[in-house]
Amino acid sequence: MTATKEHLQNMLEYVRWADGLMIRAARTVPDDGYYREQHISIGSIHKLMVHCMAAQWIWLSRWRGESPTRLDNHEDFPTRDSLENRWPLVHSAMLDFLGLQSPKGLARVIQYKNTRGEIFNAPLGDLMLHVIDHGSYHRGQLNTMIKHAGGTPGSVAYHTYIMQKTRPT
Repeated sequence: MTATKEHLQNMLEYVRWADGLMIRAARTVPDDGYYREQHISIGSIHKLMVHCMAAQWIWLSRWRGESPTRLDNHEDFPTRDSLENRWPLVHSAMLDFLGLQSPKGLARVIQYKNTRGEIFNAPLGDLMLHVIDHGSYHRGQLNTMIKHAGGTPGSVAYHTYIMQKTRPT
């Protein structure tokens, strides 16, 4: 079963919201802690945040029929500002791409090569769900890293998102 466009729209909006909270949470960590290797996942808060953003971009590229041969990394986005300026553009591009899809388009099988040149095939909707899941996995790691570095983690649970979204103003 392929996720509906409406469900994917809501979930990608959640990804945008949660990633924004992680950026704000990471801002509570001084530079020395933000760039320090923690030996969790990719290493530092900055490296992991760049990884999350770059993974979203490479998957969007694959959805578009491209097969990039490398994943951007912290050398491509060496500062907080470079990451923070780029990431909202990635979120918007993913949402724009989804906006162009039909139910049939979401069910179509995408063939892509990973960065090692291996070929894979999967329905577009399932690949979009993978990107959503990947971000949730890493946001948990980021919150741990932010706490270890003396910062204030962000409450990025989906439940928090829907409660904020449905709260009367």
